[in-house]
Amino acid sequence: MSTPHRDRLVVCIDLRRGLDHVGTAAALDERFRETMREARVRAADVSRVLVIDTAADLVSHEDAYERICSHPGVSAVLCLAVGPPAVRPAGPAADPADAADEPYQESHVLALPVQLRPPLAATVWVGDVRGIGWRPGQSGAPALTDTGAAENDLGGLDPLVELLQVAEVFDETVGTLHELPSAVASPALRLLIHEVPEEELLRTQVQALEYCTGAPTAVTSPAPPEGPLAVLAGTADPEDLSSEDCLPEDSPLRQSHRQTVAGMRRAGLRLAELSGRRGWLGRASGMREALDAVREAGHRLAEHRRTIEQTFEWVDGRAGIDAEARDHLMRLGVRLPLVPGTRPEEVGAALRQQVLTRLERRRPLPEIVSWLREFTNSTVPSGSAAQIERIHQVCPDDVLSPLIRPPAFTVGAGAGRAAGWAALAASTAAVAPWWPLVSGLLLLLLAGAVAWTLVAGPEDEASDEPPWAARLPRRTVGVLAGGWAAGCVVGLSARAAVTMPLWSVPLLAVAAGAAAVQAGHSLWAAALADWRREVRLDAAALAAERLGEALDDGVFEYWLLADARAAASDQARAVAALLETGCSTLAEFGEQLEGRAGPDWGPAARGIPPGGGTVDGRGGSPYAVEHVGQAGQALLDTVIGDLSDLMAEVLTPYWPLVLRDPSTVTALPVASRTGELIFEYQHQLARVGTAPAPRFALTSVSRPDPASLVGVDMQRVVGVLLPGHHDDALHLCSPGQLRMLDRAPDATRHFGFVPQAMQSSFWKAVENAPGGAHGTAGGRAEPRTRWTSVPDAGLPDIVWTATGRFAGLLRLVPLAESSVRLSWSDGRESTGGAGGTPRPGGREGGRLPCARDGAQHGGGSRVQPGKPSARGGGDTTGGAG
Repeated sequence: MSTPHRDRLVVCIDLRRGLDHVGTAAALDERFRETMREARVRAADVSRVLVIDTAADLVSHEDAYERICSHPGVSAVLCLAVGPPAVRPAGPAADPADAADEPYQESHVLALPVQLRPPLAATVWVGDVRGIGWRPGQSGAPALTDTGAAENDLGGLDPLVELLQVAEVFDETVGTLHELPSAVASPALRLLIHEVPEEELLRTQVQALEYCTGAPTAVTSPAPPEGPLAVLAGTADPEDLSSEDCLPEDSPLRQSHRQTVAGMRRAGLRLAELSGRRGWLGRASGMREALDAVREAGHRLAEHRRTIEQTFEWVDGRAGIDAEARDHLMRLGVRLPLVPGTRPEEVGAALRQQVLTRLERRRPLPEIVSWLREFTNSTVPSGSAAQIERIHQVCPDDVLSPLIRPPAFTVGAGAGRAAGWAALAASTAAVAPWWPLVSGLLLLLLAGAVAWTLVAGPEDEASDEPPWAARLPRRTVGVLAGGWAAGCVVGLSARAAVTMPLWSVPLLAVAAGAAAVQAGHSLWAAALADWRREVRLDAAALAAERLGEALDDGVFEYWLLADARAAASDQARAVAALLETGCSTLAEFGEQLEGRAGPDWGPAARGIPPGGGTVDGRGGSPYAVEHVGQAGQALLDTVIGDLSDLMAEVLTPYWPLVLRDPSTVTALPVASRTGELIFEYQHQLARVGTAPAPRFALTSVSRPDPASLVGVDMQRVVGVLLPGHHDDALHLCSPGQLRMLDRAPDATRHFGFVPQAMQSSFWKAVENAPGGAHGTAGGRAEPRTRWTSVPDAGLPDIVWTATGRFAGLLRLVPLAESSVRLSWSDGRESTGGAGGTPRPGGREGGRLPCARDGAQHGGGSRVQPGKPSARGGGDTTGGAG
């Protein structure tokens, strides 16, 4: 047996509905292509043909069988003949032209066209789809079944037709029939459909779509981007890249910054030197140098700020760095090396990986869109022009103005300390002999020191008052006078108590003079410190440092990554738009499904009677087909995974185009492609169920086996195949038609069929099965397409199918040689035990008893939302592939 393959199709042709598909060779070819379109494949093996016909019309359709069997692309034909054989008029010599006027009698001979014979063709005859409880070798009357199905319910054949459309079951059936006389047999069926009812599947899909297209229930902060994406988003710095790489020391901008900082330092040093005693004594030349240094520092700072401001405005970078702006930066010595991982193709690949990773983790689509929007907002270049206000905040005009035009020098500050030194000088002089003379000399010395201070500082060019008037406030004069007076009072008081010798006059005079000079210098140092604060030299030095930081930030934040950020922002915005369109399409589809989903589908609604529906003591079950699946978390998770993979497949052909030219996103047919894929997915669910992974699945290896997917007990599957349960198969004929069968037990052939995906769990269940069905049989873990059981296992031959939809047992009982007649086109017949000319009979059908009969019609076919049914009423061609 060949290895299962998803593109080996069985073409179904239903002659009960007409001969249009086989009228010509071209019509037959079109039927083959239609099957491929239904299966959504472009190339497939369509050499297997399943023909459905009524037993009474087989001979009259001889021309159709001739065209089918002679087609060069057909390698095997399986005819599913339904209903009683053609009724022949009484008397072998009756004229066929008068057959309509003759009374009818029940026929027990199945007339076949000669084309339905080995090695090309074989026939399965279903005499009565309602079936009976009977097994070969059984003694006693067969058990009748009644599920309330109408006798002419032709759609009831759907489960058997779908089973025979599984390529592995088709091949095994044809091969088994070729071992039987005339290649004709009557089937007995026990079919477990490992699938949930349609209503449950619809509700599961609705829940999965709500999860995929709705906001996540748990509020979680999206994971920050990593690698180059983090650099573009501003949450990480470029590795192995410093400011020196972009602004080398020899660049004009770096030199301008360095000269500005050096000018501030030089002005500070000049003022520090000027505040000392040497600076006070040589105030004239020192003050001019300090003023020049301060003004030069102010001009340099203003020029440096203007250069940065113009560069920020000229280059900007909100839409990337064009060639002209790049040339301007090169003239300023700014280098923009490529940051690793920030090329558009590299950023696009990283974005694609991030999106696919989140889809593989089954995150809701709105959450992924939100992450993309956040990344877009964080990477949109703001442009350096928007930072000009920051430049003025770092270095405002009120910092530059005092430097360029220094204020007037005022000696009002520090008058308290100077008054203290004056009091010390006055008290020392008052203690000395000849104190009036000494005090007068010291007072002149103090006045000279103050006058020396007054004429030292810069003048206010806008003031009309004399320099000394502007520099010596009255309050300062009062403080100095008060200090002198207080010192005299203290000294005279001490003189009354202590008499100083005459030789102490020089010493006291020197000490008092030094105090008077220190009082003048104190006024000078305090006034100079106060003037430095008014000039705001320290603030200007800090502004120069911050301008350097702003320049570095401009290079890194607004110029270095401007092109990469603009491209990344456009790419992320385009991908978010794609996902939003696909999400909206899925949400609309979910609303359609929600309108179709009905109330809860419990066991009673599915028509499953209490106790499982067995007929005790009569050797059979009234149900040939049972749906044994139920929806659960595994199925919901799997459908969510399929929808996520579907969205990944939607994006697949658009990645190169969107990442290369994001502006084309609005013209892409995302909605229609999403609709096509969801329709294809729905078609697959209807055709082969949920177990096989769709073609776009990304993680099919981890997909649960069919039993786990729909919550099926594997012991139930094993139980159907155990020898003690073979009698539960429902034989599809009437009690009167048993006489047509070869009822010898050794003439019967039977085989089981189990999805290959369930192989591992099947053998585990076999090992644990009661009744001796374990042992060496359970040791065969190596996957095979067919396994012949060892004697002590008691299992039949098992066919492993690619589809995960069906499991069960098919028993084929050959017809007696006298019950089959071959008919040639020239009227010749084989003498199989019944003569005469075949007469076309009325079309008769029924329904395979199914455990869902009480609530659902049509077996396993599903109709797409908003799409007409492919089968059209009872036609079983729908979902053939």
